[in-house]
Amino acid sequence: SGFLYSLSVADQFIRTGSMKRILVVGSEVHSTGLDLSTRGRDVTVIFGDGAGAAVLEQTEGESRILDTELHADGRYAEMLMAEAPASRVNPRLSVEMLEAGRQFPKMDGKAVFKQAVEKLPEVIHSVLRRNGVALADIALLVPHQANLRINEMVARQLNFPFEKVYNNIQRYGNTTAASIPIALHEAVGEGRLKKGDYVLLAGFGSGFTWGASLVRW
Repeated sequence: SGFLYSLSVADQFIRTGSMKRILVVGSEVHSTGLDLSTRGRDVTVIFGDGAGAAVLEQTEGESRILDTELHADGRYAEMLMAEAPASRVNPRLSVEMLEAGRQFPKMDGKAVFKQAVEKLPEVIHSVLRRNGVALADIALLVPHQANLRINEMVARQLNFPFEKVYNNIQRYGNTTAASIPIALHEAVGEGRLKKGDYVLLAGFGSGFTWGASLVRW
């Protein structure tokens, strides 16, 4: 959801008139920070490296970010986290921590799945309802590429056609903050979006944090 948080901040700068053009970048290098042993396989097989960017600028036309809704709940922080090094532990890093692999990301996959398939439909319905837009009016849903099963379940919960959900995780893995701009770039290149279309962006990530943006292309 980091890309959605950044997109929201950039949108506010433009709305207030303090900035005319902003570059929003989502970039991740996971490959050098994963546990490649058998111990880390549940997490390591999921993540990939990637980068994507979007240019936001003031416009007189109808193309714009219509609305963004963001949420965070720190109660679930330990379900998806890298524990050390961090200021929460003393010392921040030790030989014992490294030997135990506490510097590598850990994830409770079942907990992440359960929360994602609950929270994402909720925030999507909320942002649509607030803007008077129906799901049937959405040309494309571009979710964060965390897990294909999550995206399938979210579409099922929404009763939204899965062919209108853009997925590329099968090619790159989960590139986290880079996944939405990469997917948007590919969707445009494939002719999946045209001017005036309603596009939904949605993401769920560590923290737990989640959100959705409604965009008029």
